[in-house]
Amino acid sequence: MKRSHCFFWGILPAAVLIALFFITPAIWGVYTSLTNMALVGKAAKHLQFIGFQNYVRLFRDSAFFTSIINSMWYVVGGAIIGQFLLGLGLALFLEYTESNKIKGGNIVYGFVMLAWITPALVSGFEWGAMYDFYYGTLNNILKLFSLSKINWLGEVPMLSVIIANIWQGTAFTMLVLNSALKTIPFELYESAKIDGSSRWQSIRYITLPLIKNIAIVDLISITIATFGAFLMIMAITSGGPGMKTTTLSLYAYRSAFENYRIGYGCSISMILMIINLVFGLTYLKFLKKLS
Repeated sequence: MKRSHCFFWGILPAAVLIALFFITPAIWGVYTSLTNMALVGKAAKHLQFIGFQNYVRLFRDSAFFTSIINSMWYVVGGAIIGQFLLGLGLALFLEYTESNKIKGGNIVYGFVMLAWITPALVSGFEWGAMYDFYYGTLNNILKLFSLSKINWLGEVPMLSVIIANIWQGTAFTMLVLNSALKTIPFELYESAKIDGSSRWQSIRYITLPLIKNIAIVDLISITIATFGAFLMIMAITSGGPGMKTTTLSLYAYRSAFENYRIGYGCSISMILMIINLVFGLTYLKFLKKLS
């Protein structure tokens, strides 16, 4: 009984914080999505419970479906393919340079970390300047090689924001997977080498199976984070041109705080939460099959 009391008082502070900053806002969001709450107009003065009217309107909104498709491109390209695969490659590279005492790994580590610690808004403005058609760094580099300039933000806006997202977010996966690699006993690689295994075979049959659990957790983290992120896009394109880079999170923000429809914005956020939940459960089911 005494031990149970100690356990209760030990987890109480964390439970209070979770309830205060996660559960309570989620409940408020669900309730608000069922109202006509607004910042201006009659609805601002007379709050009404309207049931699922916001959701009915949402599924008749073509801009909503456009934002979902954009979000999928952004997450699949920026997080799942970009951040995860590049982060895994960098983690393997750092582990290889460290184990073989090759110089240069710390320099790569420093550059990747520098991108990560830079605030998203600052990174967005930096990339916006780099993508500038007339004076941007990327087009000046193309000019040095006598290549034609590219209207990055006009012709390939989604690719542009995906590249910026990969640049900033890859460090997280690199750190997580590099830490996971350090838990693998070096003797396993030595035994595999004696048995004639190549470097790729060691990675395939030793490294990847032993870090798969942590890799799935990392995938869940970067997927949820990327789905909810919009500062980078806001700084680079503001969701344009048109709605070509308007993601679900950005559309929710605009609906709530630029169009002053808090209830409608919360309904979009609830759909975003459900999509994140589906991604999380899918990853966990995949992990269970691998175990």
